[in-house]
Amino acid sequence: MNTLIIERNINAPIEKIWDAFTNPEVLKMWFTPPGMSSAFISVDVKEGGLFRYCFKMDEGGAEFWGRGVYQKIVAPNYLSYLDSFTDAAGDDVPPSHFGMQGDEIVETLAEFFFTSNGDTTIVKLVGENPFDEKLTADMTDGRNGMFDNLERVFRKG
Repeated sequence: MNTLIIERNINAPIEKIWDAFTNPEVLKMWFTPPGMSSAFISVDVKEGGLFRYCFKMDEGGAEFWGRGVYQKIVAPNYLSYLDSFTDAAGDDVPPSHFGMQGDEIVETLAEFFFTSNGDTTIVKLVGENPFDEKLTADMTDGRNGMFDNLERVFRKG
């Protein structure tokens, strides 16, 4: 299994970063890969709670739905969830549902570590990725694009 590891130092205090990961209104501002928008986000931030999201392509309007089931939450320093592809109703689907490789339902662990660094916060993502190297690279690019969006949110104000 491949592992995604991305680390950024974001220009915001840890409390604001925590809010950016747990407040659906703030998540909608940044939680989307390049070339897409956040069409839907809901969160129930508790262990066993659901994080649902939909990315919508800017061109063509195709939608990509997903769900996270929160595993562990230690505010404001850590949260993890098991991530999977879903349909719009929230039922698990394989990657092939969205034109990607794989006919098996895939559930992967995404862990986020938040460390206060004065007026900034170090955000580290460690994510499981069972896909091939190309799709892992694409997912890394997508997550980096999301973190670019997060940095822009805090540059705005």
